[in-house]
Amino acid sequence: MSTLTRLLGYFRPYLGRMLLAALLLAVSGALMGAVVSAVKPLVNEVLLRGAPGPAPSGTGVGVLDGIRARLPTEKLAGWAREHAFVEVPLLFVAIYFLRALFGYFGEYLTLKVGACTIRDLRLDLYRAITFQSLRFFQTHATGAILSRLIHDVQQVQRVATAQLANGVRVGTMVPFLVAVAFVHEWRFSLVAMLGLPLLGYPVVQLSRRLRRAFTATQQGMADVSQAVTEAVGGAKVVQSFGMERYEVERFNRALGAMLRAELRAGRTTSLLPALIELTGASLGATLFYVAGLEIARGRLDPGDFTVVLFCLGLLFVSIRRLNSVYAELQRALAAAERVFDMLDREREIRDRPGGPPLPPFSREIRFERVDFGYGDELVLEGIELTLRRGEVVALVGVSGSGKSTLVSLLPRFYDPTRGRITIDGHDLRAIALTSLRAQIGLVTQETVVFDDSARNNIAYGRAECALAQVVEAARAAHAHEFIERLPQGYDTMLGERGMRLSMGQRQRITIARALLKDPPILILDEATSALDAESEAMVQQALETLMRGRTSLVIAHRLATVRRADRIVVLDGGRIVEQGSHSELLARGGVYARLHELQFQEDATRDVGSSP
Repeated sequence: MSTLTRLLGYFRPYLGRMLLAALLLAVSGALMGAVVSAVKPLVNEVLLRGAPGPAPSGTGVGVLDGIRARLPTEKLAGWAREHAFVEVPLLFVAIYFLRALFGYFGEYLTLKVGACTIRDLRLDLYRAITFQSLRFFQTHATGAILSRLIHDVQQVQRVATAQLANGVRVGTMVPFLVAVAFVHEWRFSLVAMLGLPLLGYPVVQLSRRLRRAFTATQQGMADVSQAVTEAVGGAKVVQSFGMERYEVERFNRALGAMLRAELRAGRTTSLLPALIELTGASLGATLFYVAGLEIARGRLDPGDFTVVLFCLGLLFVSIRRLNSVYAELQRALAAAERVFDMLDREREIRDRPGGPPLPPFSREIRFERVDFGYGDELVLEGIELTLRRGEVVALVGVSGSGKSTLVSLLPRFYDPTRGRITIDGHDLRAIALTSLRAQIGLVTQETVVFDDSARNNIAYGRAECALAQVVEAARAAHAHEFIERLPQGYDTMLGERGMRLSMGQRQRITIARALLKDPPILILDEATSALDAESEAMVQQALETLMRGRTSLVIAHRLATVRRADRIVVLDGGRIVEQGSHSELLARGGVYARLHELQFQEDATRDVGSSP
């Protein structure tokens, strides 16, 4: 399916409104033909009245003649003929009034259809992005995603709204202008129409170059968006390293690349009207020369020629406008290709058709010979692990040992490369994804707080919860006290990424969110690693409340926080190398004992360095 055909498919739900808009614009176009027809009596009966010249040729349809024939009395018709200088201007005003009326409603309907179409396209794209796996977001930069969702769709929007209305209005007017020209003077009209394909030839020849140029422009915009996203998101790092000038220069390079792409597109779009004007001028000069000879010999009515001239002039202007619409269409198609490319990305994680919901968790979670890798590189290999209901299992190991990857497999952020994971015997890939994630709570070191009220952040995904439930969850997470001190309490907006709160406060908001969700399974991924000692103590208390009575899978950098776990699982190089309690693993003298000794030495060194 071509990009254009697929794009037109988004107009299908609004076909009725689009047809009505086209009809209204067609009437407006037909009235433009009536305006041009009124030029003949303007020339013959007003401007050339009493002047010597050839008699009318008898060809053409007189608009005024038709109106006069319908007047109730001959006397009134005679008065109209004598006062053509009044009659003709009034006719112009009446026609333009009707044309404006039909044109307004036609263009508004077209704009409405275009706006609705773009809304549907942008929603489909956002839906496709939102349901992608974490791997998708790891391989696609934020700036690139935003560029597709905002800038590329915006390019399509320009054609689907204003340019669409312009194209329909001008396109429906063209056939009426051609008809009026042929009725008044078919010979000259035929010669002129034979030359019109020459005006369209440059457009067809340069279309591919236009598409390539506009594609490069859209990619340049994506690079600019990415530069801005990284610089703004990492503002602290940029300023602390004194890299402001570097980031400005980097942004300048991205702008330069986009500018070069835009200039390449600009050279092509500027060439089109120049070629059209040159061709049109050549055709017009030839037509004027022949028409001058025919009028001088008395074989051509000046009014008929003026009508044809007006028609051809309007046709020329219409072709230039359609050329502009065509150039914008090429830009939109280049953007649409990028939009559909992202829209068509296969979802890595998806429900199996007809997959049943997961029953409430009651017995155990099993990892059965699980392997996982990114491409050819294995991150996890041969994982055999069972978590019993109510058990707290801690995962420890050096950075890169596979801890975070392992816990990410449980809510199906990724699927195993080999093996399977089951909950109470149900393979995770065979059950409804929403029912699985509904039973899992997640608290990570990357606190996600939205630019919304404290209440809505805690009740995220549980909007039906009463304020009393939200407050209860906040109390349990030791968040109620600082929330009450905020200017509007639970209705206080927390700012982008919760910037109005400290790191510890943000973490307690996310813990309250997990408490309100009340899941039977809990994942804690380095939930206290980025906190100071005081904040860590508060968050640790909240986490202990959260873990009570739940099956918990805990990753912690500080081994002191995992001592009370029912079982500690040690990973090394993507494999489970040890399991047991804190004391058992220390007595074994293996990997865990070495990690413990190393961290004990680091803590002792830190204590010595901080003493007076």
